[in-house]
Amino acid sequence: MAISVDNPQAFYQFFYLLTFVFMFSVVIYKSIKRGYHLRSVLLMFTTITLFTVIGTRLFTIPIEEWFTAINTKSPEFNNRSSIGGLLFGLVGLLISQRIFGFKRPMLDLFAWLVPVAIGIAKFGCLFNGCCYGLPFNGFWGVQYPVGTHGHFNHWYSGGIDNDAILSLAVHPVQLYESLLLFAIGYVIWKTRKRWKKNWSAMLFGLFLYFTLRFGVEFFRDHSISHFSTTYYLGVWSIQWGMLGLGLILGFVLWFYEKRFKIEITKGRQDSPYLHAELIYIISLSFLIYTFTNLLIPFELKVVWIMFIPAIVLSFYYLFTETRLRNHRKLVAILLLAPFYVLAQTIPDQTQEIKQYKRIDVGGSFGNFANEVKFDPQESINICGTTSTSYSYEYFKQVYQMAGAGYSQVSIKNDEATTFGVNLSGGNIKSTNLRTNETQSEFIFAVNPYMKWDGKWFGGGLGLQLGKLRVNKDETIDIGDLKDTNKDRYILPEFYLRVGQKKYLDVDYNYGFMIPSAYPTLYSRASIGSGFGLSQDYSFRYGRIWNLETNYISAEALITDQLGVNLMYVFKEEDNFRFQTDEASGKVVFSLNYRFGHKTK
Repeated sequence: MAISVDNPQAFYQFFYLLTFVFMFSVVIYKSIKRGYHLRSVLLMFTTITLFTVIGTRLFTIPIEEWFTAINTKSPEFNNRSSIGGLLFGLVGLLISQRIFGFKRPMLDLFAWLVPVAIGIAKFGCLFNGCCYGLPFNGFWGVQYPVGTHGHFNHWYSGGIDNDAILSLAVHPVQLYESLLLFAIGYVIWKTRKRWKKNWSAMLFGLFLYFTLRFGVEFFRDHSISHFSTTYYLGVWSIQWGMLGLGLILGFVLWFYEKRFKIEITKGRQDSPYLHAELIYIISLSFLIYTFTNLLIPFELKVVWIMFIPAIVLSFYYLFTETRLRNHRKLVAILLLAPFYVLAQTIPDQTQEIKQYKRIDVGGSFGNFANEVKFDPQESINICGTTSTSYSYEYFKQVYQMAGAGYSQVSIKNDEATTFGVNLSGGNIKSTNLRTNETQSEFIFAVNPYMKWDGKWFGGGLGLQLGKLRVNKDETIDIGDLKDTNKDRYILPEFYLRVGQKKYLDVDYNYGFMIPSAYPTLYSRASIGSGFGLSQDYSFRYGRIWNLETNYISAEALITDQLGVNLMYVFKEEDNFRFQTDEASGKVVFSLNYRFGHKTK
């Protein structure tokens, strides 16, 4: 079986990004359900992401060369190690857990989530041809084309002829490792409640990983490893290290569970004071700046995608917390420092692109509440005038949406014209908060649209065609309330922007969102900036008018081909009307892949 892709590095970067987006989505979803402070969650996740990315690089470099690697952009230091990322990420988890005090549910979440995420990343290694397996003639063996690590190393070692278009067939060891990691994640998830202590599930996962990884390494080609290739008793030296570390972790787990009477960490689940968060944000910014030369652009962008929402949530807290009124100016100025670092770490993209095609995939989930007035009753008051009174019902709506889209973008001077179509579908469940009666329904839509974005102005038009629901507060002049959510089969959408998106702009959207602005996020306005980078970068703060709440969103181009969009919608401000505190924030996320670039 031959693996032949036109741009294997793009596949590697796609799965690398997908790894962190998957973890980010699960962590945010679970945090919203548990009512955690999202500022703390995002700062914790930024720390873990940054330490993981740094660890993948530093673990492959001799300690005596770390200073050189950090201070130069040498291609010599371009290898990566998942073990290094795992160990350094664990250090980031220890530091942030200690500072923000999350309890056991968060630790158990990372215990099973991390191996699954690494398993996703290994698919990128499979397509890229790095850390490949030993030669193997079985029917599931894989061969790599010209331009991959596997093909080059087999040619360099004399294993294939100069004109060979494919490498030797090898074990798909990256796939073996992915399946193993998925199994480890499942086992940890199934057994997480059996442990008595906070860190036991994490120790159990590390024990399984290093012990079973010892076996997987028998199928990997170590001849070109950046680690020591010394063998003892026919086994690679670092394999012995993995086995030894796994056995040590197993013993530590047993001792910690059975003999150790003190918890290593205790959580508090409340956010630290803002001055501590401020120091933490400045420290993370300094750390990112320090490692700018070591990390390549798409690695830095992955970190910033996690970090920027945390900074903005701190801004939001600063300007809504009355106790901090006297310190707003000073803290706001200090919180601008990370954006200066951002401008220094993301390079300017100078290649002029005239046209490209784009595929988007995404999802959204959340819940909200709405009020319905019905059964109008006319009455005459003492002044002789009539008035109308209504009966009230309150509903909680829970939805999950997914979608995909295709578009073509043409660029001329400072103007971009987009024609595209999106498909979306999902489920919405409506619960009457008085009777607890529940109604679920599948909704779907086809969305053709066009957009034009100039230097100072932008606009767009589109249609949502299908079975949709627009859920909001309603007044219904009927006596019998049967269905508070009215089907819509045609819904218009439009978009207007004023200002330079690269620097500062304001916009209004009715619709225009992947996977879909409906059933709830359809009317919104925002102010945003691309921090002087380009039209492909934006951070926005805005208002959802139909929900009477605010949101933040971030858009970034990770590579020339891969982009990401994230949005978090805050909990509605007036949930007390609905006699429930269950309604929470909403999350929207999407990835886009750009291809078919034309520069002339």
